[in-house]
Amino acid sequence: MFWTISGFVFAFVYLNKQEKVTSKKFFVNRFARLYPLHFATLLIVTLFQTINYTSLGSFQIFQINDLFHFFLNLFFISAWGFESDYSFNGPIWSVSMELVIYVLFFISIINLNKHKIKFVLLVYFLLLIIDMSGFFDLKYTTTLFIECARLFYSGVLIFYICEVVKNKLYLIFLSFLLIFLSFVGNFEIFLFFPSMLLLFVGLEIFIHEKFKKTFVFFGNLTYAMYLLHIPTQLLIIFVFNYFGITNEIFLNNYFFILYFLTIITLSFLCFTFYEKPLSNKIRSRLS
Repeated sequence: MFWTISGFVFAFVYLNKQEKVTSKKFFVNRFARLYPLHFATLLIVTLFQTINYTSLGSFQIFQINDLFHFFLNLFFISAWGFESDYSFNGPIWSVSMELVIYVLFFISIINLNKHKIKFVLLVYFLLLIIDMSGFFDLKYTTTLFIECARLFYSGVLIFYICEVVKNKLYLIFLSFLLIFLSFVGNFEIFLFFPSMLLLFVGLEIFIHEKFKKTFVFFGNLTYAMYLLHIPTQLLIIFVFNYFGITNEIFLNNYFFILYFLTIITLSFLCFTFYEKPLSNKIRSRLS
C-alpha cells in the first residue's frame, strides 16, 4: 500500500506542473526528507545493538550488524542486492529500494507529461512482463524491486484515472468493482492496493476539511513512526531485561496501546524538532 500511495503522491506533486522540475531540486528534496532521520536512527540502533550485545550477549531483532553492512546502510544502499538479510534498522530496506524508483520516476517525468496514461501503461506492462516471465533468472532483491516498482506506477496510473474521471462517485463504484475482482481466484495484491487507493480518493468528497488536517498531521509522522519503532523496541528489550521484567507483558493489550502511543509521541517530537527544521535548513542551503 505504501508503494502505491507513494506513486500517487509523486504524480500529484511533480506531473503536469508549469514549473520545470530540475534534477537538483528533485534530489535535494528527497535527500532532505529522507536522510537526516535515517542517519540519526542508524547511529541510535548501532548504539543500542552494542549495548544489548554487551549486556545480553547477542544482537536483538536483526542479527547482522557488522562494519560492512553499516557502510551499506550509511550510503543508503542496504537493499541493492548485496545481501537479502536485514541489518541495523532493518525497515530502511524499503527506503533504500525506493531511491532507485525515484530515479526511474524522475527520468520518466518528460514522457509521463507527454504521453500520460499511455506511458504509465507501457512502463507497468514492461515491469509485469519482466516479473512474470520465466526467461529472466532474477535475484530476490531484483524481483522485489520490480514488484515495488509495479505498485509505485500503479499509483501513478490511479492519479491519471482520477484526472480523467472527475466524478468521485464513479471512482467509488470503479474501486468496489476492482476490489471485488482482486478477490476472484488467487488474491491479487497488485489489483487490490490500487483499488483501495482509488476508493479513498473517491471518498474524499465525504471527508470534512477538519478531518483532512488530521490526516495531514499523521501523514507527517509516518516516516518517523516507520524508522523509530525498531530503536524503541531495542530500548524496551534492554530496559526490561535490565530490570527483570517478564516478556509476557508484551502480550498485554494495554502495553500494546501504550507502545503505540509512545511511538506516535516520539514521532511527533522527532518531526517537529528534528526532521522538519533540519529538512528546511538542508533545502535552503543546497537549493
